[in-house]
Amino acid sequence: MAESVGPKPTVAVVGSGPSGCYVASFLGKKWPGSEITIFESMPTPYGLVRYGIAADHQGTKNVTRQFDRLFTKDGVRFAGNVCVGTDIDFSDLAGCFDIVVLATGLPEDRPLGIPTQEGTRVIGAGTLLRALNCFPTRTVPSDPDGRYIPLGQQLAVVGMGNVALDVVRLMSKDPHEFEGSDIDDELLEQLRPRRPQSIDVISRSGLSLAKFDYAMLRELLSLPNIDVTVLGLGDNATGPAAELLRTHIDTVDDSSTTEPERTHVRLHFQLTPESITTSNGRTLLRASTPNAAAPVTDLVVDTVITAIGFTQGAEQDLSSPTGEWSGDNVYRVGWLSRGPHGAIPENRKDARELAERIAEDVTNGRLEIGRAGFAAVEPLLRNVVTFADWQRIEAFEQREALPGRCRRKVTDRTHMLSIATSSSDPEHVPDSNAVTLVPQTADAIREHQRTVRESDK
Repeated sequence: MAESVGPKPTVAVVGSGPSGCYVASFLGKKWPGSEITIFESMPTPYGLVRYGIAADHQGTKNVTRQFDRLFTKDGVRFAGNVCVGTDIDFSDLAGCFDIVVLATGLPEDRPLGIPTQEGTRVIGAGTLLRALNCFPTRTVPSDPDGRYIPLGQQLAVVGMGNVALDVVRLMSKDPHEFEGSDIDDELLEQLRPRRPQSIDVISRSGLSLAKFDYAMLRELLSLPNIDVTVLGLGDNATGPAAELLRTHIDTVDDSSTTEPERTHVRLHFQLTPESITTSNGRTLLRASTPNAAAPVTDLVVDTVITAIGFTQGAEQDLSSPTGEWSGDNVYRVGWLSRGPHGAIPENRKDARELAERIAEDVTNGRLEIGRAGFAAVEPLLRNVVTFADWQRIEAFEQREALPGRCRRKVTDRTHMLSIATSSSDPEHVPDSNAVTLVPQTADAIREHQRTVRESDK
């Protein structure tokens, strides 16, 4: 992206996930030294990377090292612990910056949209993954004593995209297989005291429309503690994934042949959920095949985990962008703009294209330049977490890491803010201009390098 001449606009980016950081990076290259403020409702940056990507995929998470360098550049500011919509009105923000980019993503699990009896055990995959990633606000079921209720020994996962495979993989691994991760071990132990006996994974579509990446499927099938059965694949399925799955087709699905200490994973294609009810204290998922080609399938499980995509926050959530969050100088990027599809490389491409469009709007005079930017909103804000403050939190988490883990995330927001503003233990507080690197395994480094190469294509 060529450097632009002329006035340098003030830019506000709402959301510090990959889309927000990428668009800030591209705009920073367009106008070096321009004021770019990335607002984040959490005291910690990186959104989806920190709390959404599975805890055992540290190579993918390592993209944050690129974003760390972004915040060391002149003019780029991290303003954490600032919730647009509650801490500051969106109209005030849009009136104080020349350009506002909304990069908040889609935080809620998309509902199944089928009859579901009250009291059934249903949980969203996003909710589960965020909890295992130590997200401070947890909505996974808990008992009156505050302990999280185990998911059970028979699970059903509705959906067969990458998020669904993340859930199956995390549920099927033994503790020692999380070496180098930052998973919440205590929460995992409560939700899954031991690996489940069975996991039924349900795809409404055939294999050709399934949305998982081949590499994710291959990783799942390589797990040492699972037995896989494939149902409904169809004789006309072709391609590498079909060849990989065909070896697991079993005309007689007999879970009793699975060794007790192993997890039996059944991948169902062309099976449509119809309803979820309770049956003798357990959860009954009723599903059917296209054109009633086979009898209705009743799956009796302990918990149903939904993984069919994401949607915007509830209407009462003041921090969720609404139609009123608009204006001539307001843009949207990432999932908030194009819907819940595409991984980090797609977000990078989307951010680059948006940055080009914004630059054209400035060059063509469609946007007026001259608003004061952060100086105008700073008096309205309280307890803003800077990037240097975040580095204190990160250093603390790395220092507190349990054996075999790369960090131990702080899950209490008040504790985060206390660490962020603490000036004690200066020996362990990283310099604000330094980039703190998390020790990574060779496999993680290679995975990160592959992600970067793909994102540059």
